[in-house]
Amino acid sequence: MPEVILPLPLPVLDGPYQPGITDPVWPETSPLGIDPNTYRAHYAGQLERQRHLHIVTADLLIWSRDAARNAFQRISEVCRHQMHKEPPRDVQRPYDQNVNSRRVSITVGLGATLFTTAVGDDRFGLAGLKPTALKIMPPTEGDHTSFRPVQYATDLVFLISSDDVYVNEYIFGLFYYGKVHPAIKVRQVERGYARPDDREPSGFEDGLSNPRALGPDYAMQRLVYIEKGDEEPAWCEGGTYLAYRKILRRMAHFFDLGPNAREAVFGVERRTGERLKDATFNAHAIKMNPRRKEPDLFGMLDESRRILRRPYFFDDGLDADGTETRGLHHLSFARNLLTQY
Repeated sequence: MPEVILPLPLPVLDGPYQPGITDPVWPETSPLGIDPNTYRAHYAGQLERQRHLHIVTADLLIWSRDAARNAFQRISEVCRHQMHKEPPRDVQRPYDQNVNSRRVSITVGLGATLFTTAVGDDRFGLAGLKPTALKIMPPTEGDHTSFRPVQYATDLVFLISSDDVYVNEYIFGLFYYGKVHPAIKVRQVERGYARPDDREPSGFEDGLSNPRALGPDYAMQRLVYIEKGDEEPAWCEGGTYLAYRKILRRMAHFFDLGPNAREAVFGVERRTGERLKDATFNAHAIKMNPRRKEPDLFGMLDESRRILRRPYFFDDGLDADGTETRGLHHLSFARNLLTQY
């Protein structure tokens, strides 16, 4: 029997939402010749991230609303061109396999300082249009002593994703070298990767509790995108909130543990992702998604608090003391940042 290999899903470049948030996602219906039960269990409606991510933060070095409008028009033009551009054929070696798509998506996010600067200036007259929960992230327990979130607040964030890191590097260069718009000043770039089997570097499957894009309620879209009637400015309809933290993970002790102890930390069986029957309340899966049947103290069900995680991992080598600096780019999307977090 021949081996069946499903082609990876592509980003939706002309849909109602920005590419790179709830896509690429596996179609709801299985292709012909594929066992529908197996497909639904492992693929249908699930996010299939591109393999590489660049997180680019930037400021707009302009002060007029007309200039900002011009910059955003240029950003839209460049992003659309790069996402629709087909891989070049004339530079491939004659016997190499053709690449039909590198699954490029560029997601544009607006930071709190675009609406009101860190010192309170409403330079573009946008303060009254600021999304309800958008703000500079406050300090959090566990932050490095030198970390001050306000120092990292920016006007823009670009999430550049593709299956080839050099494609990301090229698009990043367009922003960095001022080829998109001279007023865009790149502040920082972070690079991340995803395993092709959708597992963490520790070997556990990632995103097990992510909502899926399946009918009849399409939980992925319902929990991610702002709808008409939400307590948000009208222009936010169809948008979403991005929550991002770069999390350093000290894994040496974890890898010293035996297989059973590692599973106890996560609260799931490594191979299948099934929850352990004897998982404790301190296990990662239980803390992050307790799945209680009754409402919590605020009258909300755990199901309604679910978010869409789109994590990538980083490896920044060793620090000056020879300690690993590996960890997680925690990126997640939520319709209501105040209630889902």
